[in-house]
Amino acid sequence: MQKEIYTGEEFQYASNKNFYLIDKTKMISKLINRKGIIAYLITRPRRFGKSLNLSMIKEFFEKPINEIENEDKKFVFDGLEVSKDRKNMRHFHKYPVIYLNFKGIQGNNFEEIKNFLIDIISTLFKNMRNKIEFEKLDDLDKRDWNEIENKNKNNIKLLINSLSFMCSCLRKFYKRRCIILIDEYDQVLINSIKKKVFDIVQPIIERIFSCAFKGNDNLYFGVITGCYHFGLNSSNSGANNFTKCSLLKDNYFSDCYGFTEDELKNILSNFNITDSKEKSDDIEDGIKERLKKKYGGYSCVSNIGIIKNIYNPYSVMKFVQKNKNKRDNFELSNYWNYPEKNEKLKNFLKNSNFNFNAKFLNLLCGKIVDLSFDYYSPIEYDYLKKDNSYNDIWKVLFFSGYLTVADEEEYKENIKNMNDKMIKITSNESKLMEIDSNEIQSYKNNLLEKKESNDIIYFKIPNQEVLEYLHHLIDELNDKKKYKSKKKTPNQSMIF
Repeated sequence: MQKEIYTGEEFQYASNKNFYLIDKTKMISKLINRKGIIAYLITRPRRFGKSLNLSMIKEFFEKPINEIENEDKKFVFDGLEVSKDRKNMRHFHKYPVIYLNFKGIQGNNFEEIKNFLIDIISTLFKNMRNKIEFEKLDDLDKRDWNEIENKNKNNIKLLINSLSFMCSCLRKFYKRRCIILIDEYDQVLINSIKKKVFDIVQPIIERIFSCAFKGNDNLYFGVITGCYHFGLNSSNSGANNFTKCSLLKDNYFSDCYGFTEDELKNILSNFNITDSKEKSDDIEDGIKERLKKKYGGYSCVSNIGIIKNIYNPYSVMKFVQKNKNKRDNFELSNYWNYPEKNEKLKNFLKNSNFNFNAKFLNLLCGKIVDLSFDYYSPIEYDYLKKDNSYNDIWKVLFFSGYLTVADEEEYKENIKNMNDKMIKITSNESKLMEIDSNEIQSYKNNLLEKKESNDIIYFKIPNQEVLEYLHHLIDELNDKKKYKSKKKTPNQSMIF
């Protein structure tokens, strides 16, 4: 019997025998075998599997509250990669886990945002009370626990120390150090930027994280996920303890997010999606090649080099959902865009006039561009202002998933394959519009021979889905009529 597609964020449901699951449990093995690392900040574009993986980590490590829950969960990882190593299974269901999700942050001003934080921390303490024998805590701990749970909004110190305090209490009960998992940490900061209260919200988040992740002897490890790396970089911040993992540099989890080509092949085989025209894997118009152009193209820099052709997992699974058991007439729709993101990016480009930036226009025309890019420095909090730096704009586009990394070989191949007309359009050199092909070839040779500095990174738009989305936004910014998703521009057909 063919399995169903799951595109949600709860691992316990995803691992149900009725759903098809791509096994990413190698991430658990990597966390168990880590050396000297206490906390990770993992950034990936939206819909890239961050929440599902965090839920997976929680399901594996969290100790069930009773035998009934243990019976429900003890077979969840059977047959998966992590279960094949007995050393890993010694950690199964052994730890107290603190889990928070900042998704859905509400608040139009500082007080409302602060109350949101107080509310989710209070809910965390209410839920955790049911998992421990509360009366075994000493009187002082019980008093502070009750104050946090009952939302003492006048005691900001309790809020700041809340996660560290909970770790201390849970260790007394479980006799083990705690795991802290925080999903979409950046949402509260993004919201505070929009409401112009970042300067007073950011220090609270920073201090909560500092108490939880810096010098906390009751912490086993922590994982924080989001789209962006910004806002938590003062010299005393606990965020400085984080090992940062992004598509720009990830020496630990580069193969744990997104789908690889082998995983894609397995998915297509499982759901009987074959192309009647396809006779080999590399046929130009076969379904594998079309999917690579439409949903693939992402890369991740790791300690073994650049891992290429990573696929957006959400878009792939939505495609499969629509095209199960098909051999032709495939529907390759766009699933990546959604209205909230549309408005956010549109305002972003409009405020900065970035849609007229030469290198951005080069990207839209299919070129790979070279940029000076410091991936260690965070995005500055004023990146939505009109006077923001272009460096921060590039970072936002990259971390949001509109751009991906390319290597020097791709960059040079891209230059070689550009025709004379496209070179004239994208070169930003007005004199090239009037010269012959020999001089254009000389211009291309100069680009190929140019010596790049060490901080130069090459970027490209990953695939058709993203390119069509960006064209849609540019059309709206230029007050054009409603975008037609099936429209083929010369540039799009040339790139993909």
